[in-house]
Amino acid sequence: MYSYAPENIVALATPPGLGALAIIRLSGFDLSSTYRSFSHKNPIDRRAVFSNIYHPKSNKLLDEAVITYFKAPNSFTGEDVVEISCHGGLMVPHSIIIAAIDNGARKANPGEFSFRAFLNGKLDLLQAEGISSLISSKSQLSTDVSLYHLRGRVSDSLSEIKSDALNILSIIENELNFSEDEINLTSYSELLKKMIKIQSKVNSITDATAFGKQLLSGFRVVILGRPNSGKSSLYNAILGFDKAIVSNLPGTTRDTVESYFELKGVPICLIDTAGVWESDDFLNTLGIQKTMEALEQADLCLLVDDDDPSALLKANISSKLNEHYVLIKSKCDNLDLTVNNHNNIISISSKNGIGIDRLLTYLSTYISNRVDTSIVLDRILVTKRQRKLLQSSLYSINDIIEQLRSNVQADIIASSLRGFVISIKDVIGEIPNRDVLNHIFSNFCVGK
Repeated sequence: MYSYAPENIVALATPPGLGALAIIRLSGFDLSSTYRSFSHKNPIDRRAVFSNIYHPKSNKLLDEAVITYFKAPNSFTGEDVVEISCHGGLMVPHSIIIAAIDNGARKANPGEFSFRAFLNGKLDLLQAEGISSLISSKSQLSTDVSLYHLRGRVSDSLSEIKSDALNILSIIENELNFSEDEINLTSYSELLKKMIKIQSKVNSITDATAFGKQLLSGFRVVILGRPNSGKSSLYNAILGFDKAIVSNLPGTTRDTVESYFELKGVPICLIDTAGVWESDDFLNTLGIQKTMEALEQADLCLLVDDDDPSALLKANISSKLNEHYVLIKSKCDNLDLTVNNHNNIISISSKNGIGIDRLLTYLSTYISNRVDTSIVLDRILVTKRQRKLLQSSLYSINDIIEQLRSNVQADIIASSLRGFVISIKDVIGEIPNRDVLNHIFSNFCVGK
């Protein structure tokens, strides 16, 4: 799909459609002449200049814009880059792109600018995938993780692990050239200590990644209660808009309803469920089955009742809660705020908004007490490809440790270490696989 022929590429780098501004990006080889053709000015590296923009062939005026020239290799792609910040809309950006094509450029493929940056050593594969996740991030947490990738923090951690492994490998391979009579060989116990340190570093990343995968996909909070106890009203009150159907008739909610919102930078998946009760009606029974499935996957459960929410703990669901629940007394429309919270029960009124802030504060505190995001952000892997490869590398390192403990021959240990180093290089992208690269960059937007 991608090639690195000496071609100039062009694309719209901002979303198409109505808007005040649009950015046209060109990348290629010796774009100084392209800059002159568009602006009738001499380029100055990394300086934004307000200029008329002309068609390079017909000399027709296309727009008034800001044009910037980045001389290779000091650009995002490592090539010459020209960016034109023009008026938005449909016709003006389109006319500039067509003019660039008339001047010899071609339309860029999805992610081709980032692909060229990767090939030119401006990005490694982790950083490139960080760009993709940054663009699609839906919470402050996922944004922070993606920025750590983009800044190379995760790459640095993996490069350090690779370097440690290569140092051990060099010791073993060097000593394979000598006998015990010629030099003092490094003891297996010493090598084992070094490998256990590497194992600890890899484990810290896999552990952080398992934690991060859960958080990035959303902290799952399930609302559970009897029919017509105010579950859907609470669901809408937390979201701030009407997503679930509210009715005085019991059993309105027959299926689970999910929505995401952000709380202190952490994505929350809020789930409204069918009321828990016994019924011979098929749809109701199926709804209860869906409720039980949601409960099994929940990180926290909100037990809602307009009389006594603690009574729900006596139902057959208590074994599924694992102490991760909060009791909520609903429909407290005339609540005395001085007794708003008693017996570990949060009293609320979805109608009047009473107690909702208190509940959100509880949720925020509950999550922060169990999650210290500050210590793991720089070690979270964001893609399935990264996680799978690192997990494979962990299996390799565990095998090497067992080999050292079993006094396996040094040449076998060296071979296993080479495999481990290759797996780390695969994560970073030092051993390019064209199919993998095409899959990764084809999921980027065209202008990136």
